[in-house]
Formats: sequence, structure tokens, C-alpha cells
Amino acid sequence: MKSHLRNLTAACCLILSLAVIVGTPARAQSPAAAPTDQKEKQNQGKFVSFKDGTLILKGNYEGLVWHHITEKTKVVHWDDAGGEYKPSGTAEVLGKVEPGAWVTVTAGRGLIRVGAKKERVVGTFVSFKDERLLMLGTALPEAFTKRYGNTLHFNKFAEGVPVYESVDGGDFKLLGIAEKILPTVKEGTNVAVYGEGDDNNTRIEIGVKKN
Repeated sequence: MKSHLRNLTAACCLILSLAVIVGTPARAQSPAAAPTDQKEKQNQGKFVSFKDGTLILKGNYEGLVWHHITEKTKVVHWDDAGGEYKPSGTAEVLGKVEPGAWVTVTAGRGLIRVGAKKERVVGTFVSFKDERLLMLGTALPEAFTKRYGNTLHFNKFAEGVPVYESVDGGDFKLLGIAEKILPTVKEGTNVAVYGEGDDNNTRIEIGVKKN
């Protein structure tokens, strides 16, 4: 009799366990945040998509979207050889833009710029506080230093900007990402920041490679 009771109890526990497993819904992953509607604002980011008049970019801190972009919107692209923006056409050419390309939408959505001039700023490290880099620039244009001096304040970097280091003049090797590495850099260290467009910093180098 006791054996039958034990078997019955075990069977009931098994059924209850299965009921809990089957009846418990799987935890759904949190949906990605919807891009923020920019309306008539100027902003920039990496190209994600363009379809039916809707342009989506990945900004440094959030997704960005513009609606109702029409054939009236002019599109230009950066030409490295000519060192200037050149006409590409109207909004329909956005469908051919490569994912990840840097795109700027001007206020009012009247003009969209694809690509940007590649730049390199060099100097010495001062600090990295509140996720912002402060450095003293060297070899800056005279017109810039007369107006602003040589102190350079960078806006917050996008997540994951790679940092490379040259040790004793050797080749640059990947060290980590900006938000992890820059807080550890010593004041006076040589630093170079590469970018392509406003706030589109693409690479940071620490140290100097010997030729």
C-alpha cells in the first residue's frame, strides 16, 4: 500500500512539474528601442536603411529616423579626390548607400550629405572625465588656435571606438575600446584621434610608431 502511495505521489509531482514547465511562457527579449523621430532637426549617424521616404540612421547614442523624405531632398556625397561634396541626385539614391556610411541630414531635410572628410587630430592626453576626452592638440591650423587655442574637448564617443597602442615605437596593436582604455591613460601621453564627420570618431591611437 505504501509503495503504491509513493508511486502515486511521484507521478503527481512529475505531472505538476510538467504543468509548470509547459504553462510558463518563455521570457521574451526586450525589444530594441524605436528610433527617435528627428522631424526637422539636423543630425547625423551611420546609415541603416531608406525605404518609402523613411531614413534610419544609427546615431552615437540612439537610433534616428526621418519621415517624409521626398524627391525634393538633394543628396551629395564626399569626394576624397576633389576634397569636396558633389551632387549625387535626389532622395532615391539613398537606397544605394552602403550600410554604416556616415550620413548627415541638414535642418529641414532639404539636403543630405553622405560621407565626410577623413581627419586625424594629434596631441597629448590631459584627461578623460565624464566620458569626454580632453587633449592638447599639436600641429593645429593657425586660424583655429588663434580663435580657440590648442585645448580640444571631444564629445562623448560612440560605444566601442577601438583604441590601438604602439609600445616602444612598434606597430599599433588593438588594446581595447575607448570607454575602458582612456580612463587609464597617463597625462602627457601621445594620442591621435581619427574621424570622418562631426562626432564620428573611428579610431584612437596611443603612442607613436617609429618609421
